[in-house]
Amino acid sequence: MNALDQICEHYMKNQDDKSTEDRVFLETNIIGKSSEEIADFLACTAPDETGGLTAITGFYYQFLVAIEYIIGMLEGHWDYVFIEHHDDVVVGKDNTIRFIQVKTSEKVKVDVTASPASGLYTRSKKNVQGISMRRNNSWIDKMITKAELLKKVDGYITQFQLYSSYHFIKTANFNFDLYTGNKLYDLDIPSTDHLLVKFNESVCDKEGNPYDYEAKCGEKPKELLGRFYLHTGPSLNELEAFKNHLCMRLNKWLFQDIGNNISIVTEDIHAIIGHLCTKCTHQNNPERLLVTKEKMENILSDIRERSLSAVNVVAERHGSLSVATRVIDSLVSELENNAHSGLLKDKLYTYREYFKNWLSCGGDIRSLFERYAEGTIKTSVYTRINETNREQRLQDFFCIVLILIMIRDSSLEFTDTKGLLTKECRASNLLFSFLSLETRNNFASGVQKLETIIQQSDISDHLFMVSNELRIVFQNYSDRKFTTTIRQKLRNKPEIPLEGFEDEQLLNKVTLVADIIPGKLLKEEFFECLNEETDFQQKMQEIWIRYQDGVE
Repeated sequence: MNALDQICEHYMKNQDDKSTEDRVFLETNIIGKSSEEIADFLACTAPDETGGLTAITGFYYQFLVAIEYIIGMLEGHWDYVFIEHHDDVVVGKDNTIRFIQVKTSEKVKVDVTASPASGLYTRSKKNVQGISMRRNNSWIDKMITKAELLKKVDGYITQFQLYSSYHFIKTANFNFDLYTGNKLYDLDIPSTDHLLVKFNESVCDKEGNPYDYEAKCGEKPKELLGRFYLHTGPSLNELEAFKNHLCMRLNKWLFQDIGNNISIVTEDIHAIIGHLCTKCTHQNNPERLLVTKEKMENILSDIRERSLSAVNVVAERHGSLSVATRVIDSLVSELENNAHSGLLKDKLYTYREYFKNWLSCGGDIRSLFERYAEGTIKTSVYTRINETNREQRLQDFFCIVLILIMIRDSSLEFTDTKGLLTKECRASNLLFSFLSLETRNNFASGVQKLETIIQQSDISDHLFMVSNELRIVFQNYSDRKFTTTIRQKLRNKPEIPLEGFEDEQLLNKVTLVADIIPGKLLKEEFFECLNEETDFQQKMQEIWIRYQDGVE
């Protein structure tokens, strides 16, 4: 069982019941609602500067903290974010797991002896066989007992953070300032520390059994508290500034390919919370949310598309046209000064006019690139790759299209598929799909990526692939052995067993076969032929025939 499964199982078994107020709030406003309904609810009732310790305040603030960590996940600092309404946030990276409790108060500063600060260390009394004992149920107890699940001896590094909307002010008897600077989670706690003295006292668990931290967690309280960070976040009267800060960080990641001319707003933060509540449930429990980078990229793809659609459509199309024109013109320059440059220019400029028309009818460079690189538009690959690399890959795409136009002596036009980028040769009704790999990929890893795309395709694209011969051009790979077209059987979607038809051929169990074409090698042979004084199209057709020889 991995770390995340252990955490989830622990919550399912041991989480205390929520307060009546929290439970009613969730059932009324969150559970079973659509993302749009949740976003509308937050937009209408988001807590203002005087908001107190209400269900909406706790819910709202916790999600803002979770989004802060989610942005860190998008930036590569974490692998996942786990959210439980009104209680914990858990994040993980490799063998490091951080447990975060989020606390809010209408106050900006609280003495550590006062409520709610006393919850940090105060343990309730429990009568055990006539003896009054203290339970290990303070805020910090609840956090550091999670070390039971993921012990240091097993290779895990646990960290504990209390993220509060208010400052803890030291008093004569309690001084927690030491923990407010523990950003590296590596304090050496002195034996006289107020919190350590408190945690060395005898306690029992909720059943009344003696609880020993060293026996249960494998570490003494001194070691566990050394990884505790008392973090003060924005106060409740700074919520607008907090949300603006989150918007700025999301903008930097989400629109890095566009610049500062477009940004998300507070309403988009509400939309993200709504999407999280409806799309990231764990084990069918809507009160526990598991967020991975892949899930978040899909959610933000929706946010991004809505933001982009709000921008002037004409400007966006001109943006795509500008990129396409620049890339095609760059390819024309590369094909100058050879024996067949006039013919190649004519074909390229003809194709450019077709491409302009495709853009004017709703096409765009970003979706083309995403389908070319990942076989889906639900990806952030367009923003992850820098402009130079992106335009080089687009030039490779236009170049291979030109080569196939020359070989088939016919135009290639986009099909209506939504996933894998596919073009149809109108003269012969042949279909060609294109997939750009990473330079570290070989043929085997390219096939694996292709199978993943096919398995995740929607039903219309899947039927399209089943009913047509697949010719797929691989590009941007490294594999010296991949020198000719290879006919490859591709793994289909998982089988769906149908009751009563166990002995019959399953409807979705159709073998997909594709001819995988080495586009990189085809491009190299294309450039080698440029200065030969021969019929260029005939020469390319001869090369194509050679690529097809031996394909079974």
